[in-house]
Amino acid sequence: MRRTSVLGALAILGAMVFLPGVASAATTATTSDIKLAQTDLNGLDYNAGTVDGIAGAQTRAATSAFQSDQCLTVDGAIGPDTLGRLRTVVGQVQTAVGVPSDGTYTLSTTNAVKAYQTAHDLVADGIAGSMTMAALGVERIVASCHSPSGTGAAVVQIAKNEIGTVADANRCVPGKPYSICNEWCAAFATWVWRTAGIDIPKINYVPSVYDWAVAHNKWYGTSQLSLAQPGYLIIFGSANNRYHIGVVDHVSGSTVYVISGNTTNPSKPSQYGVFDKSYPLSGSTFYGLVHL
Repeated sequence: MRRTSVLGALAILGAMVFLPGVASAATTATTSDIKLAQTDLNGLDYNAGTVDGIAGAQTRAATSAFQSDQCLTVDGAIGPDTLGRLRTVVGQVQTAVGVPSDGTYTLSTTNAVKAYQTAHDLVADGIAGSMTMAALGVERIVASCHSPSGTGAAVVQIAKNEIGTVADANRCVPGKPYSICNEWCAAFATWVWRTAGIDIPKINYVPSVYDWAVAHNKWYGTSQLSLAQPGYLIIFGSANNRYHIGVVDHVSGSTVYVISGNTTNPSKPSQYGVFDKSYPLSGSTFYGLVHL
């Protein structure tokens, strides 16, 4: 009886192991799928790390950021939906730069993107980051789940309308109401909020924006950076050195896109103006947020 019971238990266990539902739950992406995803994620500037076929922490973080941007389920897993969408987006980039659209970010794609960037005064690194995709007309952030509403949307649009404005050699911005002929990031950020109808005074000094935020119960500290939303102001630095401020455009995974004045042009570092740039959403870069 004991032998029969053991054999019966093993038979039941075997049946459980090979149940379709259990097998399906344990299924993971193949090594070739992961390598393809890593190649495409790197080509689209999501920084998945080394193309080694191993879905480590960096690859999962990059996958999550892409999933968030594309309105997919954010789980960091390289499933059929995520891989299919990656190939679709890469294919759109390939079509835009005139190479065969096979959905794999190959060397020929890198070279074609680099040639396009060179011809359009972009950083020629062969990577289809946010600025390159915008120039190509390829949607990086699917609007259906990322478009801010209300005041946040107004703030972002006002800030976006100023992108490309540049200062002269004296840090003046001729014809602009935020021109103070000095460090002008705070003047720009507070002007954007006032223009959107927010009751904030003209402030030309970043620490003073922080003081105002604390006094008006609008401050989120470093530990609350994950609460960043479109239209918030975000302060760079630390408690002892609050040195720059901008407007949150949007957040993608662990990356925040910030529109700020008096910042360097990514394509021409000697030029200062209003530009939309990406940063790690981390306390090593930012001190905190001024929320709406």
